[in-house]
This record gives sequence, structure tokens and C-alpha cells, in this order.
Amino acid sequence: MSAKATGLAWAEELCRKSGSTCPADVLEELMAAPECPAFGPAHHFLAGAAMLAAAANAGYPGDLDAQLAELAERSSCVPGGSCARWGVCGAAASCGMALAIAQDNAPLKAEGWSETQLMVAHLLEKIARTGAPRCCKRDSRIAVREATPWFSRALGVELALPAADLSCAVAEQNTACMGEACPYHG
Repeated sequence: MSAKATGLAWAEELCRKSGSTCPADVLEELMAAPECPAFGPAHHFLAGAAMLAAAANAGYPGDLDAQLAELAERSSCVPGGSCARWGVCGAAASCGMALAIAQDNAPLKAEGWSETQLMVAHLLEKIARTGAPRCCKRDSRIAVREATPWFSRALGVELALPAADLSCAVAEQNTACMGEACPYHG
């Protein structure tokens, strides 16, 4: 299934146009798009797409279009509410999918397998420690920021960290917003 088939062609296009080596900045570009929903399974693609786009911009070899298509296929299997129903945040899973795709991991390939599992476990812990469900933007931001050093080490590229803190632009749309307890609240 392509990004076009999942309704995410706009995100794929933004990834191709971005020149940033900072995954957090790419994610913000994606989440600022008018097509981006405030919540939901689109974020299960966006987090990993930001990682792949930034890695490509940092010189990691590979076919970004093919990687994004594969990510669209894999992430389409992660339903909305997976954080509550599966106990696995889709943004963390997306980063894991992206690293697995970039490293060309396979079920019987040992190289890269443990590192990817450990990264996702780390992301899930950081997300869980925020203490509240129902904010795909917050959890995507946490996942991408925490995944950045893992990707840099695993792929041997220098991914940039975000230059400044940011303030969430959709807090008012989230009736379950943590407010001041959220690291991205204004």
C-alpha cells in the first residue's frame, strides 16, 4: 500500500522537499501541513517518515521513495488507538519501522535487530513516563527526538537536534491536553 493509497501522499511529498537533517524539524513541517490531522494513525507514518527524510538529507544512502512506500505499507497495519489497545504507541513503532527499513532488517537477520528493539523500548518508556494518553503530536515529538541519536549511531550519519523548544499549536483541539504538564505546552 502506498502513501497515496493511505491518504498520506502529501506527507511523502513534504519529505521529498525537506532539506533538513533534523528529524524533529521535518516532523514539525509535516505536522504543520493543513492536511495533517490533530490526532490519529497518520502519526504512525509521520514519525518514521521524518526520520527517513532527515537521514536521507544527511547522506544516508538509499531510495527515499521506496523507503517511504514501505513505511506507508507497514504503518497502515497499526490502527488508531494502538497505544491503548496494543500497549504500543504508533509513533514509537513508526520509528522502529523506519530504522528497520533503513537497515534492511529481516526476520532472520541478526545485525540491527537488537538495536532497533532497544530503541523502540527506550521510546516507549519516554512516552509512557509523560503520564497521559491521547496526544499523538506530543508522543510523535518525543519519539522522534529520542530516536535521533539512535539513528545517528545505527546509520553512521549526523542527524541534527532541534535548535529550540517549541510550543504546541493544537493544544486547544485536545480535550485531554495535559496543559502545563506537557513538555510542549506553550
